[in-house]
Amino acid sequence: MSIGVLGELELRSSYQAVISPALQRSVGMEARLLAHREGRLDAVDVMVGDMDDREIAALDRLALAVHIRNAPPAPHGNEWLFLPVHPQTIRQRLFSPEQALSELSALDVSPSRVVLQIADSAKLTDAELQGFVSAYREAGFRIALDDFGSGASNYDRVLALQPDIVRLDPSLVQNAARSPRAARLFPHMVSLLRESGSLALVDGIESEAQARIAVDADAELLQGDWFALAGAQLAPAEVIRDKAAMLIGVGKGLPDRVELRMRGRFMTAWNSFRDGKALEDIVHDIPDIEITRLYAIDSSGYQIGDTALTPHALRGRGHPLSDARGACWARRHYFRNAMEQPGRVQITRPYLSLTEQRLCVTFSCMVMRPGLGQVVLCMDALLA
Repeated sequence: MSIGVLGELELRSSYQAVISPALQRSVGMEARLLAHREGRLDAVDVMVGDMDDREIAALDRLALAVHIRNAPPAPHGNEWLFLPVHPQTIRQRLFSPEQALSELSALDVSPSRVVLQIADSAKLTDAELQGFVSAYREAGFRIALDDFGSGASNYDRVLALQPDIVRLDPSLVQNAARSPRAARLFPHMVSLLRESGSLALVDGIESEAQARIAVDADAELLQGDWFALAGAQLAPAEVIRDKAAMLIGVGKGLPDRVELRMRGRFMTAWNSFRDGKALEDIVHDIPDIEITRLYAIDSSGYQIGDTALTPHALRGRGHPLSDARGACWARRHYFRNAMEQPGRVQITRPYLSLTEQRLCVTFSCMVMRPGLGQVVLCMDALLA
């Protein structure tokens, strides 16, 4: 292992895999700097407080060389190397792209493999960040915005800097595993980042439950101790592959056995409705406590008549959103998809039901109803 020396500090490297759940392998590694001083090995960030600006910049420059020299072999030859950059290095401009390129050239490493990881710090102005990002991006480096969701982070910075990757603060997925409300918001946060043009990296995954939340949110990149601990070498490829494979194909709402049962109930209701039976009669034959309502939507997207409630649905109309008579659902995916794919059952991702004010999924399918023509039948099922 290559060891850098800065004053009394001996600098060493540790790495943690960055994983693509779709590819079921590591596609990068985050470098972490460890300092050995007076017989103790610590993360360098606990020692930075005693350094002046030039020492911090020298540390970042030395760290780049140490991390690249120590990087484990890349199984596919093109894995990214994530290198943290301290805010003072950016502010003081003491480490130029030319110096970084010189270091990489000596080690025969392309700058496109290096992801400079910028802490989304309140200490830096947008102008300072934009200047740094512009200079290093022009030199061929990739840019990641770190700690999104904490401190000074906001979507305005994402839009202004247009980072290649946004690393979500670990607290976000950890909160999502504890709070149903946070879990509902998490996929939307990931979606906004992806739609802005950045890859979403969910960091700090400590459990299978958190990993499933990240995968269900369609995050492209995952990282955390549940997959592999940080160390001088990356975890074996088969360990990462097996854990990633556990997550692929996981349902985004209902467990497979529950979904199969619900689908069967829906098809029974669909056949009865097609044959002319009234919704109010169909719902009385549904025993499942999760299924709360049936309703029909015409080909223009407007609900036909009232919603038929099962015996398990909330009774009464206690709030202004509960009465759906005449509502227009034309923009809802469960309506549009059903109209575009006649005869195919659609199942939504979990969402907050306006009428029940609880998390639910909707089953839908187009049916030819006597006297009405094309109609989309819908069935809501609540999640625990």
